[in-house]
Amino acid sequence: MLIETLAAMTMMSGGLSQEAAPYAPGGQERVAPRGDYRDSCSGAYVNRGRLYADCRDRRGNIRGTSIELNRCSDYEIRNDNGLLVCGPHRGTYEGRPGGGGDDEGGWGGGRRNEITVYRDALYRGASTSFRGAMPNLRETDFNDNISSMRFRGTWEVCTDAYFRGTCRTFSDDVWNLQQHGMNDRISSLRPVRGGGRR
Repeated sequence: MLIETLAAMTMMSGGLSQEAAPYAPGGQERVAPRGDYRDSCSGAYVNRGRLYADCRDRRGNIRGTSIELNRCSDYEIRNDNGLLVCGPHRGTYEGRPGGGGDDEGGWGGGRRNEITVYRDALYRGASTSFRGAMPNLRETDFNDNISSMRFRGTWEVCTDAYFRGTCRTFSDDVWNLQQHGMNDRISSLRPVRGGGRR
């Protein structure tokens, strides 16, 4: 009887871990878990055990956010003012490290020029934001290491330092620089005067 019980428990636990496998660290599964966050978030997917989504805050601005799924196994995932949460656990905002915080109103809420660059496509991976010209990204961790970008205003990006080489101007978010032939090739960037959004 004990052996049968242990076998049943092993089968049940195997079934659970198979169900959780898409959210395990290192997994690349893109299926997002259920939760009422879907009512106010878009673009949700799972990568390396984290759920990523773009969620609307109370002001109507879209915020990139993520949360570790292994903390959420006992709770439903919700959107709390543009931030993914589950039970007592709060996720993090994506793409604004060292940024101004909630009072700036998310993307498009402010009027200053700002660019946030991401190491991976789809606005994922390590990121940082700039508000002024960067003539040489070699001084950062992002030289020839940018795959997607989000903007306030209009920006010029160039393949060589000091705004040389191939340069292109962008004012709309770019989810994959490969489409523009500039993936992992940007070495300098600067805001374009008069290109700010209002």
